[in-house]
Amino acid sequence: MDLGLKGRVAIVGGSSKGMGRATAIALAKEGALVAISSRTEVDLRKVEMEIARLASQQHVLAIPGDLSDPAHIRKLVRDTYNRFERVDIVINNIGGPPPGKPSEIEDSVWDEALKQNFLSAVRMSKEVIPYMKLQRWGRIVNLLSNAVRQPVLDLVLSTSSRLAVVGFAKMLSNELAPFNITVNNALPGSIMTDRMTSLYKKMAEARGESTDALITEATKKIPMQRLGQPEEMADLITFLASERASFITGQSISLDGGALASTL
Repeated sequence: MDLGLKGRVAIVGGSSKGMGRATAIALAKEGALVAISSRTEVDLRKVEMEIARLASQQHVLAIPGDLSDPAHIRKLVRDTYNRFERVDIVINNIGGPPPGKPSEIEDSVWDEALKQNFLSAVRMSKEVIPYMKLQRWGRIVNLLSNAVRQPVLDLVLSTSSRLAVVGFAKMLSNELAPFNITVNNALPGSIMTDRMTSLYKKMAEARGESTDALITEATKKIPMQRLGQPEEMADLITFLASERASFITGQSISLDGGALASTL
């Protein structure tokens, strides 16, 4: 199936590891030109080389920086446009906030979580929308978490800040639909990434159990009896960013092996 992504220009946040990295590579495999960004420059440069080997050095632009910083967002979008002369796709993805109990989290930590997970998506979207409107084509995909539908113990910061993105995305999708710009949310369940492993490790330490035991316990709750892979999430995001998904907008789509305990 031709996804119609050849020559499209995509900005992928948090693309040095995990699902962000897998998404950047998946888009490049479909012929997209990719601007990648994250705070970890060493890992980002490795992804840059991977994409250059897949396509060419002209197909990738690596810009290290913090996507919770409005100045970096402006620089990333400006440099991408200056290099490729268009911006078609944005994948809003940034690392999640730390776990904590709802009643014990300090105001400063709440502020940081909202800045990181909510305002970063708002600011990035606002920066790229003018280019997309001129082209009358665009795709905004927010990589969030299945926790917005089924809360996970102590992940209140992640759930709350990302639920704000869901509300924003729904309203934005209605505004931008006449311009052939879609806005959707991809909701990963248990996907085997470094962050997921780290969360299981912290939970295991708190319970006095082994990390492997917790992962085995979590796997048993998934109907498909396994954790997902970053490449599987990347396939969903790549489809949502494609021409083939032109009539899908304002949606939140889970990829969790059937784990969501809900009919809606």
